[in-house]
Amino acid sequence: MTAQGAGRAPGGWEEGTGREKLRIRSLGREDSGNVAALEREIFGTPWSEEQVEASIGRREESVCHGSGMRQEALGAYAGGTLCGYLFAVVVSGEGELHRIAVAPAFRRRHVGDALMEELLSRCRDCREGGLWLEVREGNRAAAALYRKYGFREAGRRKNYYQNPPEDAMIYTTLPDQNS
Repeated sequence: MTAQGAGRAPGGWEEGTGREKLRIRSLGREDSGNVAALEREIFGTPWSEEQVEASIGRREESVCHGSGMRQEALGAYAGGTLCGYLFAVVVSGEGELHRIAVAPAFRRRHVGDALMEELLSRCRDCREGGLWLEVREGNRAAAALYRKYGFREAGRRKNYYQNPPEDAMIYTTLPDQNS
């Protein structure tokens, strides 16, 4: 094996090094096909390519819109491989995480951490309104990730998810108002 390829896993990931080779960037419309393919692979009810494109927006636009709304569409890349993505919206200082996904081959490699850290660094203006999200009740790995970044359970939506049906747990970064 040559020195150039030594210690490298598929997709440009360096074995045992964490995320040095992981690059987080804003997604563009040219990424929508790859994101939609991961959607179909990961989710029981995937977003269509049109929904993905609408969430990405146009790269030439600012992420800020005149209404005070800002879309965040982030992709995590190892080499040229899309290994995860995140979609969020921020309106008037309140954010909502719409989607976060990591390709099965890249799970447990801190891709979700890198995406969450980038989102939180971009959403510093969400302190008063907090960040909100829903997660499948049975998705313990995702819930653990959210708790790691300061989210706490704030409620439940009965039968929110389909395919298979499951309740959603609502999480927020706002402090508990009942404490």
